Amino acid sequence: MATALTTPNDKVPIMGFTGSLILARTQVSLIDMLAPHEAELVSRRDDNWQLAAVMGESPDIPGWAAELVEATAAPVLIAVVGDSDTALLLADSPDGHRWVTVLNAPPDSAGRAAVADSRAMTAIAEAAVSWAAEAGHAVATDAVLTALCEADRDNRAADQAFSDALDAGDFAATHEVVRNQISFIEVYVLRVLVALGVAVSVQDTGSWWAHLADQAHAPSPLPGDLPTG
Repeated sequence: MATALTTPNDKVPIMGFTGSLILARTQVSLIDMLAPHEAELVSRRDDNWQLAAVMGESPDIPGWAAELVEATAAPVLIAVVGDSDTALLLADSPDGHRWVTVLNAPPDSAGRAAVADSRAMTAIAEAAVSWAAEAGHAVATDAVLTALCEADRDNRAADQAFSDALDAGDFAATHEVVRNQISFIEVYVLRVLVALGVAVSVQDTGSWWAHLADQAHAPSPLPGDLPTG
């Protein structure tokens, strides 16, 4: 249900983001390493973790991740975002801690089926914990598992609340669901980074990325918190 694309003042609609979020640890500029791609630096931490946004589609994500791992000698995570609606996460590392999953996968897709498989998702979360350990962070499997699954959970809950309100003819309630729904999958990507111990902060507090980062640190609404008309 990533259709309520609005700016922080909830008045001016904007386009969804299609591109990749690249997380890597390097002392040199990540933007320079990503040339000639059109990229924007989202955040740089004091420990040299950098997050960049690359516009447009990239054909070989596994190859790209492997190249960045070789260039940085550190773990790398790439989130391939489609219109701010879904995000494929692919991680790689020098020691071979690789994992992949999809946030808010389309219905009837392999990614959606994987989220419904608790054993499969737990295995992915455990691989992500090993990736984080190589990155120097001890994190909890349960927290990572929650972060990997909550986009699907929240969107299912919001879709149901929206449908119920629409069926009841309560258009005020449908607007409230849309207004309260965290519609941008980038928020959930940033929450995964929090769970992995590599949370980012955005220095330009007035930017759109800072707005999304603020949402990433806010509690996710539980299904019962969403209005149902």
